[in-house]
Amino acid sequence: MRALAFLSEQVAEMATPANRPRLWFGIWTGFAIAIGFAGLAGLAVAADITPWRWAFVGLIAVKLVTNTLAWLSLAKGRGVLATQGLNSISDVALLTAAIYFTGGPYSPLLATYVILVTVLSLLSNLGVTLLMSGLIVVSFATMLMLMTAGVLPPTPVPGTPGGVPALGYAIISIVYCALVVGVPAWFSAATLRLLRKKEADLERRTSELIQAAAQRSQFVASMTHELRTPIHGVQGLSDVIAAGVYGPVTDKQKDACASIKRSAQTLLALVDDVLAIARADAGKLDARPSPVDVAALVDRVTASASWVVGTKDMSLEVDVPDDLPEIESDERWLAHILINLLANAVKFTPEKGTVTISARRRTGTRGDAVELAITDTGIGIAPEDRRRIFEPFRQAASGDDKGFGGVGLGLALVARLANLLAAKVELDSTVGKGSTFRVIVPVAYAGKRSTKLMRAVSPPVGLEIPPG
Repeated sequence: MRALAFLSEQVAEMATPANRPRLWFGIWTGFAIAIGFAGLAGLAVAADITPWRWAFVGLIAVKLVTNTLAWLSLAKGRGVLATQGLNSISDVALLTAAIYFTGGPYSPLLATYVILVTVLSLLSNLGVTLLMSGLIVVSFATMLMLMTAGVLPPTPVPGTPGGVPALGYAIISIVYCALVVGVPAWFSAATLRLLRKKEADLERRTSELIQAAAQRSQFVASMTHELRTPIHGVQGLSDVIAAGVYGPVTDKQKDACASIKRSAQTLLALVDDVLAIARADAGKLDARPSPVDVAALVDRVTASASWVVGTKDMSLEVDVPDDLPEIESDERWLAHILINLLANAVKFTPEKGTVTISARRRTGTRGDAVELAITDTGIGIAPEDRRRIFEPFRQAASGDDKGFGGVGLGLALVARLANLLAAKVELDSTVGKGSTFRVIVPVAYAGKRSTKLMRAVSPPVGLEIPPG
């Protein structure tokens, strides 16, 4: 059933507007081949090497009729599939009849099946080619069985096999050889020219896209650098105002200044993420591995993330044992990964919730590693969203619907940085109960030194998502 469905789709595809140019080409090719074989038959009649002259006239006439029907149907845009199918089937039937009238299994025309299959393969698709090839085998086998059973009488082979060929037969053989070899060769050459043209166009377009992407990344990187300056100015001015430099400040004004500073820090974090993504696209995201104290790293991340929590009524807990080994990695990017995961956990955890950052030692087949986990009691992530959240500017549907905000860059950056540092990311989540992101970092550095140009943003290598 699957094979029949495939063949049906392939046949129906030939009637689509996108295939009309190939169908037109096939019709003109059919007229040209019919005329070529008509000339060949004319030479055979003139040389008196076949008694079936009227049979060949009839076969060529039928071919011209079916080809003309296909032409008219294609011109009017009606019954295209039916007339094209009739034309192709008649080609097989007429060619098999011509082979029968020239000696059956001993016919020199047997090689013309190659022309038909070549034309079909270049002007149709895989399904149509396979279907017509099967029809060719069935038609030839049917002819042979009918000859073997005595239903069809044997027919003589043109010329004098085993003897010296006459001049007329020699000329016909040369023309026939040119036709059999020339048609497939011409189609193959035309296909190669088309493929080379498309290959050159593809290379040119790829080069243009790479240059455009590099220019875009450089522009974004430059703009994010320029944006940082005024944001730092806003933070500084809010501190100055809150300190009373410009006069007495009420408690409400101090709270307002604190809100301004938190908003500026949020915007600065977004700018930093855009800058990191742009640097990754431009191939400038490098790693500088060095010894990292995990406990100190977690303390620093927790302290720096306090602005994310702000005035939100929730618990931020830390669970890091004292016996963790020192790891070799890039502390900057590890901190960035944890801060992004921690910021996401805080954002999607409601009031009175809990966010926990923990660490523990893991031993696996690839050596010792340290697992850094961010666990929250937030809204959770649906199974269908667990891969797309690692794409830039994408969030889970639940996050969009409930108005949590953000542009969806944090986890995209986590994916880039995890790939860079050869860290494995695991995700467990239950909708309505919370999520746990685990980052498994090898004790011995096994990452890369830099990202590559045009590296696609995708879920990090080693991402493990248990079924929801």
